[in-house]
Amino acid sequence: MLVTLRKRQFALALIGLVFSWVFFPPVMMAGFFPEARAYSYANETILGFCFLLFLAAAVARRPVERFIAQHRPVVLGLVLLGLAGYGALLAGFTVGYSLPLALTATFLLSVSYVSLMLGWIIRLATLVPRQTMVLLFASAIGYAALTMGNFLPMEGRMALCGLSAALSGICWFAVSKVSADHALPRFSHDLSALGHAPFVLLGLLAVLLIGGRIVTGLYFNLDKDVPFGELLARCASIACVMAYCLISARRGASLEQGYRNTWIPAAGLFLLGAMMIIGLQGAATYAGLGIAHGALNCFEVLAYLILFQFVKNDRVSPVLVVGLGMVVFKVLPIALQRLVFPRIIASLGLTEVDVVPAVILMSMVVLVSVLAFANHRLTASELHALAQTDESESEREDDESDHPSFEDACAALAAEADLSAREAEIMALIAHGNSQKHISEVLFLALGTVQWYAKTIYRKLGIHSKQELINLVNERTGGA
Repeated sequence: MLVTLRKRQFALALIGLVFSWVFFPPVMMAGFFPEARAYSYANETILGFCFLLFLAAAVARRPVERFIAQHRPVVLGLVLLGLAGYGALLAGFTVGYSLPLALTATFLLSVSYVSLMLGWIIRLATLVPRQTMVLLFASAIGYAALTMGNFLPMEGRMALCGLSAALSGICWFAVSKVSADHALPRFSHDLSALGHAPFVLLGLLAVLLIGGRIVTGLYFNLDKDVPFGELLARCASIACVMAYCLISARRGASLEQGYRNTWIPAAGLFLLGAMMIIGLQGAATYAGLGIAHGALNCFEVLAYLILFQFVKNDRVSPVLVVGLGMVVFKVLPIALQRLVFPRIIASLGLTEVDVVPAVILMSMVVLVSVLAFANHRLTASELHALAQTDESESEREDDESDHPSFEDACAALAAEADLSAREAEIMALIAHGNSQKHISEVLFLALGTVQWYAKTIYRKLGIHSKQELINLVNERTGGA
C-alpha cells in the first residue's frame, strides 16, 4: 500500500532529500586533508567502497529491505557513523595520516552514505508516484542552492559537508516513522524482473551522464579553480528546468509528461553550454560549463524518476533497481570524472583545444537523443489524437447511447483487473489495434517487455488474444 505524506512530513522529506544529494563534493571535502594526494586517495577509496556496498545491497536486496523497514534506529546509527568518519579525518591533522586511519574513515563515510541512500530509496518507493516526482524535482533545486556553499569560508564548507548526511538521516528517520506500521508493498526480488526495465531511456541517460561528466571533468582538471559564475550558472540551470517540471506536476502532469518536461529542456541547455564552451573564451567558457553541468544534474534526476516509476509500476525491488541505478548514474560517472580521465589528461599533456572534439561528440549524442525523444512525443500525441477522433465518431453515430467512452471503458477494465498504470496504458494501446512492435517504439520499451506486459494483461483479464481484448472493450462501449 502506497503512503501519502502530510504537509509537515512532506517538508521534512524535502529537507532530508536536499542534503542527501551532497556526494562528498571536492571543494568541501578538501578541507579535511592536509594535502591533495591524501584527498585523492580518500576519494578513490570512498568511490570504491560505495560501489561495492551498493552492489552488495542489490545482491542481498530482500534482507536489506526487511532490515531497513524493521530496524530504523539501527539504520540511523549507521548514517550517523559518518560523523565518526569526519572526526577521524580531523584527527589526522594532529596524529598524522596513516593507511589504517584513512581506510577506517573512508569506510565509515561510505557506510553512512549508502545506508542513507538505501533508506531514502525504500521510502520514496512506498510513496504515491506524484509525491515522489515532486520531491525529486524540488530537492534538486535545493541541492543547486546548496552548492553555493562552496564559497563559504573553509570551516563553513567542512561543516556543511560533514553534517549533511546526519541531517538528512534525521529527517529520514522522522519521515519513515510515518509508515513504520505499514507493511512494505510486495516487491519482486527476482533478477528476471529487470528484463522489463525501460532500457532504451536508461541507456541514453547513462551515455549522457557518463559522457557529459567526462567532458566537464576534463575542463575542471585543466583548471581546478571553479569560479563563482560557473556555480551560479549551474544553480540557475537546474532551478529553471526543475521549476518548470514542478509547475507541470502541480497542474496534473503524468510521469511520462514529467520525462518530457525534464528531458527536452535539459538537452537544450546541454547543447547551449557545449556551444559556449567551444565558441567562447574566458568567463563565458565557465558559464557554458555551468550550464552543461546543470543539465547533467537534471538528467540524473530524470534517471531516478524513471527508475522509481519502474519500481512502482512493476513492483520490482527498489534496492535492486535504484541501488544499481546509483552505481550507473552516480558512482561510475563521478569515478570517471574525478579519477580516470584526469590521469589520462595529465599523462598525455592535453590542453583545452584537445578536449573540443569530446565536447562536439557529446553534443551530437545529446542531439540524437533529443530527436529520438521528440519523435516519441509526437507519436504518442498522434495516438492520443487518434483515440479522441475515434471517440468523437462513436459519439456522432449514437448520440443517445449510454455506453461509456473508450477511455472510460479501458479505465474500468483496468480497475477491475487491478492493472498497474503501465499495464493500463499498454492495454489501451493494444485495444486501439496497435501492434506490439509499434507500442514498443512509442513507449521506448523492448519488444520482449511489451510482449510480457501483454501476456500479463491477458491473464488478469481472463482472455487470450488481442482480438478478445478489442471485443471486450467494444462490448463496454457499444461498438461493433
